[in-house]
Parts: sequence; structure tokens; C-alpha cells
Amino acid sequence: MKKLVLTVSLVSLLAHGAFAKDVHVTVVHMQQNPGELKLMDEMARTYEASHPGVKIDIRKFGDDYKTTLATSLQSNDPPSIIYSWGGGVLTDQVKAGLLRSVDGKISAETKAAAGTVGVDAFTRDGKLYGIAQNVSQVVFWYNKDLFKKSGVDPASMASWDGFLAGVAKLKEAGITPLAMGSKDKWPAAFFWDYLAIRLAGRSGMEAARDGKNGGFAGPEFVKAGEEFLRLSKLAPYQKGFEAAGYPSASGTFGDGKAAMILMGDWNYQESKTNSSSGKGLSDEQLGFFTFPAVASQKGTERDTLGGINGWIFSKAAPDEAIDFMAWYQKPENISQFAKAGYYIPINPKAADSLANPFLKQIAQNISASPYHAIFFDQSLGLSAGGAVNDVSAALTSEAISAKQAAQDVEDAMALDR
Repeated sequence: MKKLVLTVSLVSLLAHGAFAKDVHVTVVHMQQNPGELKLMDEMARTYEASHPGVKIDIRKFGDDYKTTLATSLQSNDPPSIIYSWGGGVLTDQVKAGLLRSVDGKISAETKAAAGTVGVDAFTRDGKLYGIAQNVSQVVFWYNKDLFKKSGVDPASMASWDGFLAGVAKLKEAGITPLAMGSKDKWPAAFFWDYLAIRLAGRSGMEAARDGKNGGFAGPEFVKAGEEFLRLSKLAPYQKGFEAAGYPSASGTFGDGKAAMILMGDWNYQESKTNSSSGKGLSDEQLGFFTFPAVASQKGTERDTLGGINGWIFSKAAPDEAIDFMAWYQKPENISQFAKAGYYIPINPKAADSLANPFLKQIAQNISASPYHAIFFDQSLGLSAGGAVNDVSAALTSEAISAKQAAQDVEDAMALDR
């Protein structure tokens, strides 16, 4: 999914017989799309040109982002600007004293551009810790050619039972229904997340967080696992899915070797980047639909799963780091990422620059959503979020019962309450 970090540290350099203080900004990330990386680098050079003494370097962070970040934040040289999904992980970081509040350092204009939802997403105990940048939604991307070949009508998948019937029909036609990256775990979690959101609804999710009605071991969450197992029992995933990470699964879909992938809007670009050709599916071959309605659900099919992502600052971050990120978020800068279709900016002025029809529709879906749930591995915090990822990967392999999966999440959540 989108994963990016900026770090800033101060060093002294000997120049012309005197010490000159420079600010070195290191961009550390997991983003793979060459076009976006090129644009990021261009932004860095532009900022440097108007800010003498500030140097920005771009390099890749480790693939295990969360573990690497947790270790780095507690080191003697922590990153200064951190790409964040907010949620419970942000709460944990604030509680641990690892972050710097940016109250009084962020202009009213910058906060207004993020909107109330964006500001709230990065506020804890009345203090602002970051700047929201982009929003995302997880959807079913599908290959129109493979659907046509199998005789499956996407409209028939508006219900979960219809979806499962479509999966079975795709298999009968000799087509792999779903690309899955179980090795990375979080791609599998989108299924459990969405099923829980549909079945429990917003009120049920909030009650579970508080430990009410059995918490995450309650009946709706057990049912989510049961429905997930109904899917896995159809053996819908590509060969070797348990050892495949997201890049591999995304490439499988981009190569036309699977009919669908449940993934965020970023997959539009990533499936091309990770395909064998580097081009992936054409827009004419590509479509998407939202997660189906589930029988007896307490939520609605308009409820969405995704993120409100942005930037937070470590306790070691200097003022220059905050200034750089505020500049980076200006609509004239962020709109360039929107035009290229790399993500959906939370800033409405920048989002108006979206040219990609798929991303435009997803932006409208999020805007119309009565409940936009944040990825569980972020919103529930490190312990419970990690448990969701673990049990979801196990459910793809039918290696755990629905009841045990729900209990494992509840046990982990209980540690953080």
C-alpha cells in the first residue's frame, strides 16, 4: 500500500575556514512507482533551490516498514518526518513520547486544506501531530476481459453470495479469481476488515473497541471469519499465494493472470509497475466495484475502508522539517501527484486536478461514505492490528477457525484498552 518517510538531521560542515550549518533532509520510503519517485525528487530539488542550506536526499526504507520505523524512532537518530496512517499506531507513538506536536507551527491555511476530518485524524488529546495528505479506498479491481470470458456480470457481485457464486464461475472457466499476497498479511486483512465493517457497522465497531458485546470476539466478528472461510474454501487465489507478497500479487493481476484483486486505489499504478511489461492492464480492460453487501449486515454497502494518510514529526524534528512539509503540501505541488494519478489528495483544490476517472470515482465514493473506516492494522494499534493481519493470512490458508481468529484479535485488543 503507500508507505513514505522523510527524515531531517542537522550536521555542521567546514566551509571556507568556518563552520556552516546545513539541514539535511533524507526521504526514506517504500514507494515503487518510478514516476512518483521522479516527481518527489523534482519537488526536493525545487525546495532546495529556494532554501539555501537545506539538502534533501531520497532513499528507500526497509520493506518491513512498521518494524523498521518502530526501531528507528527509538534510536539516537530518529527520522524527523514520518509518513503515517494515523489511527491507533499514531496514538501509541504519542503515548510513548516519540512525536512532536506541531501546534503553532502549522498555518490555518494548511489545516483548512486538510479539512476537519484531516485535522482530527492527526490530533490526539487536543494537540496536532501531523498534516493529512491523501485519502484512499479499498475496492475490487477486476479484469473486464476475464469476466467476459467467464460470463460473470460484475453487477451480480453486489451481494456477498453473488460474489462467491461469481468466484466459483470464474474457476469453472479455468480463470484464477483472486490475486492474493498472503506473505505480507495486510492484503488478506482487507477481507476480514470489510466483512467486519459490513456485519458490525459503525456502532458495532465502536462497541468492540470498548470491549462491549464480547469485543472483537463478538458474533459479528466470528461471522466475518466464517464468511472469509467460505471464500477460501473455494481455493480462489493464485498458485503460491501464501509465499507471495503484495508486489507479486499486484503483478499477477497486472499481467492478466487473475480476474480480481481487493486492493486500494494505489493499485491502479502499482499493478502496472509490478507487471511483467511495466504497463499492466489498459484502462479499457480495467474496472472496479465496491465490497459487496453481506446478509444480515448492520452496516451499509456505502461504508468504505481505506486511509487518511499524512505526515507526523518525531520529537527530534527541527522547525525546518515542518516548514518543508507545509510547503510540500501546497495545492500547486500536491496537484501534480493528483494529475499523474498517484493518489487522491485530501486537499479539495488539489483533488480537482485528478484526471484519472477511476480515482475520481473513488474520491466521490469516499465523499459520500457515511462511515470511512481506517485500515484495521492502523486504527486498532500495533497489537490488535497485527493480530488482524495474522489471522487474516491464516484464514486464506484455512489454518484457523473463525472463532479463534476473532478471539485472537480480542485478546490482542484487550492488551491496549
